[in-house]
Amino acid sequence: MCIADHPFIDFDSAPITKVRWRAPMCGPYLDVFGIADPQSLEERAIDAYRKATEHILSADYEEARLELDLAGRGLPRIADRIALQSGRLELLRDRPERAADFFEEALQSPHDSVRVEAGFGRAFALLRADDPDADTAVAELLRSYPSIPNRAQLLYEQALSLVRRQRHEEAASLMHTIRVEHPGEPVAPAAEAELRRLHALGYDTPVMSDEDRVSRARHLVRTGPLHAAKLAVGELLETSLPQEHHAEAHYLAGRLARYEGRWKDAESFMRTAQSFPLGDVTTARRIEDRAQDLAETANARDRDQALRRLAVLRAGRKPSALPSARLADMIGIGAAASLRDEVDEILAVLGRRAGTPDALLFEAAIAASGTGSEELIIGVLEQIAKRPASPHRIAALYHIARAHERAGRPADAALFFGQAKTSADAANDRYYAIWAENGLRRVASGEPSAGSEGLNESGGLSAPPPPRAADDALAARLAPIAELHANSYPWIARAVDLLRVGERDAATEELFETYLVWRHAQGKPIARAGLDCVARSDKRMHEEIASDVRAARLELSEEDRGTLSAVAAALGDMGTAGGFTGPELIETLPRAYEWLVVPAANRYGLDPNLLLAVMRVESAYQKHIVSYAGAIGLTQIMPRTGQLIAHALGYNDFTPADLLDPRLNLEFAAWYLTSLIRRFDGRLPLAIAAYNGGPHNVRKWMQESAEETPLDALLERIPFSQTHRYVRKVLAHYEAYRKQRELGMPQLSVELPEQRIDPLAF
Repeated sequence: MCIADHPFIDFDSAPITKVRWRAPMCGPYLDVFGIADPQSLEERAIDAYRKATEHILSADYEEARLELDLAGRGLPRIADRIALQSGRLELLRDRPERAADFFEEALQSPHDSVRVEAGFGRAFALLRADDPDADTAVAELLRSYPSIPNRAQLLYEQALSLVRRQRHEEAASLMHTIRVEHPGEPVAPAAEAELRRLHALGYDTPVMSDEDRVSRARHLVRTGPLHAAKLAVGELLETSLPQEHHAEAHYLAGRLARYEGRWKDAESFMRTAQSFPLGDVTTARRIEDRAQDLAETANARDRDQALRRLAVLRAGRKPSALPSARLADMIGIGAAASLRDEVDEILAVLGRRAGTPDALLFEAAIAASGTGSEELIIGVLEQIAKRPASPHRIAALYHIARAHERAGRPADAALFFGQAKTSADAANDRYYAIWAENGLRRVASGEPSAGSEGLNESGGLSAPPPPRAADDALAARLAPIAELHANSYPWIARAVDLLRVGERDAATEELFETYLVWRHAQGKPIARAGLDCVARSDKRMHEEIASDVRAARLELSEEDRGTLSAVAAALGDMGTAGGFTGPELIETLPRAYEWLVVPAANRYGLDPNLLLAVMRVESAYQKHIVSYAGAIGLTQIMPRTGQLIAHALGYNDFTPADLLDPRLNLEFAAWYLTSLIRRFDGRLPLAIAAYNGGPHNVRKWMQESAEETPLDALLERIPFSQTHRYVRKVLAHYEAYRKQRELGMPQLSVELPEQRIDPLAF
């Protein structure tokens, strides 16, 4: 009967193998003859994982559960990722206790990002199950990952769990925390509604204190929505508050006014904030510094104020008796207020003074542009142009040309534009070559502009298809390297298995982790990257490497790295590909992620080449990278900026971790770049500067310059060194990407746009 109960066997034709088999009536075990499975367990597991994915998409969760069980047994190298998927599935099946077990298993992952997701999932599942350990799990999670994505959602889930566990006062306190500290989150209205419900049921609920209202407004100013921030701050200004809170309310109002470019209002709010006594010395100093800075900005063009400041610097002496550095500062003050006579007097002194450093002469000439005499500006710049070794020589030649152009001498302007272009080409200085070519075209045509700068409003371009390399073929290329470096680089083998089950994005994460570990072994670790860094709001945790492990990891040969690079490139991850091969690949300016870049650019009327150039400069195509300042992903968007863009675009469920997704990152960057170009009336260089340094800072620099200051002169005076370099790099790469499509650079305007209030305010 035991043999008869075995599934059908054709003993004449079937290959026979000895197996251990539990028969229904033969206990406990009986050795029987069975058929050798033509598929290995690993192959069946791969098929099962793919089927599970299809079942989940079709909401057939029971079948998906069975398939994932088989996948987990047959693919032990990615068991953590399968456990993570299983935990999510169990939540869909409303089985949080089982989900928590799977997430616990995934916490043993060798990959940081998986551990972050597993930690969140476990805490969330325990809350859903009303487990007694849930609150401890949440506390530990937030201690390890204070900036974990969906923090507000987790706190809301904890509050609901507390309600179900009859701990109503604790739940009300947590709901109150959400409405105060996360007022812009989607769960904030739900928390408010739950507080009202609990209050109606007779439970004690916290009321909004003055300190709470101020804190809520502070969070709204920081993360938006900005219209809600303005309403909250406006209400505070009209409310009777303790003096310290009034100071904070006026400080927040000053910040909003500064973002919008309302300089006088911003100064007034800051001065009012100063009028209230503050117990915190640090806060008082911060407000004082901001108020002084805003006062200088608001009054930069005031002639009387400028004359008084010049008198103080002059100290009763003639300009010829003053040091050159002070004279350069005086030119900046006088030029902003359009004091031409005073500027010319100082320029004449500098023009006659021997031995003045090139940098100081250049600074003075650029500061005077738009106000001072063109002849005197040319005289100062010619001193630099006559010095062949001067690092400012090409810039001086270009600005001599501009001074001739402004003076109405097109022939002289063309001559010096030509010299600047020749010198720039010889020095491989594309920034001044671009501007010189721009000037030659402008002089030849007599037109100040010849079309949109950085926009493409003529119609959408067709997007190329994404990479189509077969997953199995890529896995086969990686398999020998995975086997050779199984102990030192287990992430390669994990990438092999992930490719076999069709998880391309997860495979690229494992390859990037391989790159990070290889860099670390070389003693050149990358400090910030990936979800773990976003969740920690800090650098990666680097452990000491044992000497034998380091030696083994350094055996990753050039040939192996070439294969890893080729596979990463075939998956579309040019950042990791370039990391393995070095800067040579990056310097070819590959059109990385173009299948995502073009649709995003088309959606908002942007030139895709500009988006490619920004991505190249920001991240060198590395989608996982996080900057020291916290900027995330391909186009290095700051979390606050990302949150504000999400509000503008209606992405209600946005978290900063979403910026690690190339599709969303590029869409946000495309929208933001387009909005900046339009906010600065089509002036592309100003939009680029604003993308890096902040639009409110660009408007501040405009306010601190004379109305007639040339745009290209303003770019020379950008006080942020990083932004100063950034504009040059992006323009150079933009030109290179356009050349790849046989396109010339658009005609760039040299006139500043009109200064006005900026309602977007970020």
